[in-house]
Amino acid sequence: ANSCTVLETHSMSGPSSTHTHPYCLKQLKQQVDVVSSPNSKWSFGAVVEGVDLNKATTIPAETVEHIKQDLFKYRFLVFKGQGHVSAGNQLAVSRWFGRVESTFSKHPRSPDSDILRVSNDPEEGCTNVGRSGWHIDGSFMRQPFKVQTMHFWSVSKSGSTWFTPLNEVIQKLPPETRKLWNDLYFYGDAIHPLIYPHPATNLDTMVFHCGPPFVHGFLKGFREEDNSAEEIYDFQRTSLLLSEITNCLEDPELMHVQNWDEGDFAIIDNLGCAHYAPPETQLPRSSVGLRILHRTTVAGDTKPKTRQQDLHTCE
Repeated sequence: ANSCTVLETHSMSGPSSTHTHPYCLKQLKQQVDVVSSPNSKWSFGAVVEGVDLNKATTIPAETVEHIKQDLFKYRFLVFKGQGHVSAGNQLAVSRWFGRVESTFSKHPRSPDSDILRVSNDPEEGCTNVGRSGWHIDGSFMRQPFKVQTMHFWSVSKSGSTWFTPLNEVIQKLPPETRKLWNDLYFYGDAIHPLIYPHPATNLDTMVFHCGPPFVHGFLKGFREEDNSAEEIYDFQRTSLLLSEITNCLEDPELMHVQNWDEGDFAIIDNLGCAHYAPPETQLPRSSVGLRILHRTTVAGDTKPKTRQQDLHTCE
């Protein structure tokens, strides 16, 4: 359940005013003891108040910088009550984090070629998006997307999205499982280490897609220099590992179910958390109402590497 615990408050000065406006983050999910360590308390997600994304091009640079820092701290920021943010403003917000990159099919109702319009009605948007399994976006690319935005122009009664922070998943792994996963590579249209350090935070995170057609298998002990591996997982072993990953992601202590309201605008650290659209997102419009989501993706600028690979690069 959402909480009203205030996490942080900043006082931001507008560029042409002597008055300040509050920029406040409220807790999205209760903190949980993950493991017995100094960093065992975590907080995933925050609700941002005091920022109007309909004025994205005039938001003070200081506010933008705070939002960028808070994104990688909390990994999932929700701006409530934003109405219908225009394509231009959604793309402006996206460009705070880098270059917008689009790899999807364009729907005729999309307001811009760089915005994926998703719906439960094929006349209104692309259907069955994000449905094949838990994933991060762009796992098929050499440099997966680093940030994505989701903006809901219309919500259905059952159109939630599930999110799970990845560093905490890794923290909770039994030692033997952690040791094995450290040596595994996700094999899709690109090959990535299953576990690697997040480029912005240096915390361990993951690259994967649990659904077809994005996953071909897993490799153990992959060597990029000669494109070889100690083991190649067959279909059965791959399926078992995907089920294991899914079970970890659906840990009730970690998984957050985001029940959207119309006008919600989320900025998501795509490399820091996984997400999944459950079957209910595609229930017919006639029974649950119309679901419309506008999504953007920001190009990644690093190829995932293990800590060991990073050490070799620096030698």
